[in-house]
Parts: sequence; C-alpha cells; structure tokens
Amino acid sequence: MNINAEQIQQNWQILNDTINDTFEGERLENIKKLHNHFEDRMTLAPASGTKWFHNAFPGGYVEHVLNVINWALQYHELFGRMGMHVSDITEENVIFCAMFHDLGKVGDLDNDYYITTKDEWKAKKWGRPYDHNPELHWMTVTDRAFWLLQHFNIKVSQLEFFGIKMADGLYEEGNKGYFFEGAEWKAIKTNIGFITHYADASATRMEKEKYMLSGESSVDFPKIMKGVVKEDPTMEALDLDKLGDLFK
Repeated sequence: MNINAEQIQQNWQILNDTINDTFEGERLENIKKLHNHFEDRMTLAPASGTKWFHNAFPGGYVEHVLNVINWALQYHELFGRMGMHVSDITEENVIFCAMFHDLGKVGDLDNDYYITTKDEWKAKKWGRPYDHNPELHWMTVTDRAFWLLQHFNIKVSQLEFFGIKMADGLYEEGNKGYFFEGAEWKAIKTNIGFITHYADASATRMEKEKYMLSGESSVDFPKIMKGVVKEDPTMEALDLDKLGDLFK
C-alpha cells in the first residue's frame, strides 16, 4: 500500500493545522520548531517497517498520527458518555499524547529510525521494506519520544506522561507495572493512558485491515473476511427440515 505525494502533503498540512488550532504560547512555538526540524524526514517516514503490520510506506507515520488523534478524541468523548472519569483530561492533553506517542520513530536529531532495506528478497518475500537504523543508540520508541520533547523544551505534564508512556500497552515490557499495579494505591488515577492506548491500538488495527483488504497480501483476506467460502462438493446441501427432526 502507498499514498500519493498529494495525500502526503495534505496530511502534513492537517497535522500543522491541528498544532496551530490546539496549542498556544511557548508550547506552540516549541512544537513548531520540532516539526520544522523534522519536516523532510517526518513527512516521508513509515509508521512501521513491515507491510503486514501497519502503514509501512512513505507518509505512513503522519497518517498514523492523525488516525490516533481522531481515535483518541472519540475515546475521550466515549469515556465521558459512559460515565468514566475524564474531567481531569483536556482536549489539548488528548491531542498532545496522541501526536507524540510514536515520536521516537522519527529517529534522533541526525538519523532516521527506519531505513529502506537493501535486501530486495526480504522486502518482497517477507514484506519488510524497512530496517531499523543501526547507527542509532538503542532506546524504546517511547523513551526517545521523551528525549526529543525535552530537547525542544516541550514540557510534558505528569498526566501527559501517562498518556504517552502507556500508549503501547503491554506490548512494551516496561509498562507492566502501569497495567498490573500489584497494590491498590498504585491504581492509575487518570484515564489518559488508557485513552491513548486504545486509540493507538484501534488506529493500528484499522490501518492493518486496510492492508489486509487491499489484495496485496499473499493471504486472500478479502475472500476470508467477507465470508466468501468455496463450496465443498463432498458436502450435501443442508436440509433444515431434517435438521429440525433430528433435534426433536
């Protein structure tokens, strides 16, 4: 799957409009500095390195960020409608966490996180068009996100820390203590982390499903998922009357 240059540019504009509409003051200026610094790299970055995961194509990162923002806003509203505690969470908190939950995937100040693989066989056979850049210091995506935010003097509130930290859920080993508290007093006292995590998981599944139904996979997902099953000539047609008699 791919998106064209026009869509990549449009997504970048939507992201910048969201920034301008959401933030203000020093925070706005520092967020704009970060995005200006990474513009060339960020606009073309994939969201993953593997086609059958999600958005492993140029522009996939920004599209994923926009999807997570949309899902997070929907979950924030849904939590409130269902009577969950969200009075401590502002729309700015939600957008901030969704926007930066995967920031570490742009790499460090000088190096991309993903690089195009030179192994054509791996790209075609295994659906892995990108490799992790070996020139980077190893960090988790989340840790690098926090490092980049502090580098650009973008303050993260305690609540927003939870929103970004918990985004990967239990896919990140270091999050176990946040989801399995082990003591009553340790129970997470805000829902922002759950909102971001559910939004990220939902956006990822949505993007993965688009790939699955695109016809690009070697697995015939469209046929399987839409219920088109070949008839087995060895099976007789089901006689509902006989079936009813059987149950009697």
